[in-house]
Formats: sequence, C-alpha cells, structure tokens
Amino acid sequence: MSKTKRLCLTGVAIMALAASAPANASQLMFDFAGPSGTASFQLDSSPTPDYVNSFLTGNGQFGFNNVAGIFNGMAGVASTINFGEGIYASLNIVAPGLGFTQFSNPQLFTGSLDAPTFLTGSFTLANPFLGDGTLTISPVSGAVPEPATWVMLMLGFGLVGAAMRYRRRETAAIA
Repeated sequence: MSKTKRLCLTGVAIMALAASAPANASQLMFDFAGPSGTASFQLDSSPTPDYVNSFLTGNGQFGFNNVAGIFNGMAGVASTINFGEGIYASLNIVAPGLGFTQFSNPQLFTGSLDAPTFLTGSFTLANPFLGDGTLTISPVSGAVPEPATWVMLMLGFGLVGAAMRYRRRETAAIA
C-alpha cells in the first residue's frame, strides 16, 4: 500500500471518529419581561450549574455566576441567575440596572438540581408584590454545523486536493 493511500485511510478513520462524537448541548435564549425590567441571555439546554443549594428534598435552587446578556436594554453581566423548585423562586436575576426579579411558579426545568434540563415555551411568573412577569425560553438557531457535516466537508477538500496532486504528477510525467 502506497504512502498516499495510507495517509488517506488514516485521515478518513480520524474523521469517522470525529463524526461519531456527540454534538454539544443546544443553546437556549431566555427572554424575560416584567415589572422590574427586561433581560435576555443564553444558557445551555442541559447545563452544569455553577452552584446548587438543596435545603430539603424538592426544595432548592441552582444558579450561574457572571452571565452575559442584555439587561434593561444595556449589555452587561448578571452576577447571579438562579432557578428553583418548591418554595424557592423559579427565577431570580441579579444584574445591574435590573430591579427586583424574584418570581415563583412554574418550575422551569426537569431533572435534578445537579443536572437540570430547561423546558421551552412561554411562562407566566408570579410576584405577589410587583406583579407578574413573562419568561420565554426558546432554542437558538445556531450556524455551527453538526460533526457529520464537518466530516463531509473535510473529505471533499481531501478528495479535491488528492485529485489536484494526482493531475500534477500525471502532467509532470508527460512533459
């Protein structure tokens, strides 16, 4: 077997392994509008929380630190964003320029506090003192191709390169 064929087969094997790797969790867009202001930020659909506070079974919260987003129309970073279950707030956002944002009901995720999976849709969140807020969680349409698409692209470039190299050798042998 020639060196070129071995190199091509090795490349195909590596790309096949890359194609079998799972894609990352999808990104979700969180859009909040309520009496305390507006917020827009993104998180993974099945994230690993920065912290978990579990006080009693079925009552706890998880959260994220330093989440970039748009808060009351200004780009900024929320120091914390919490999601809860049971008697704890469903959503709590602490960000500059954003007022009190502690809202309850409904629970916005499935799974455990350590391994949550966010639900998608539009949710009415309650605050008995300020009034209700609305949170819409929707998928972000990403422009990043799946691994199989990358493999096909790389194979195509490899085949074009091999064909060009073969033609150059053929042309040199004739001359």
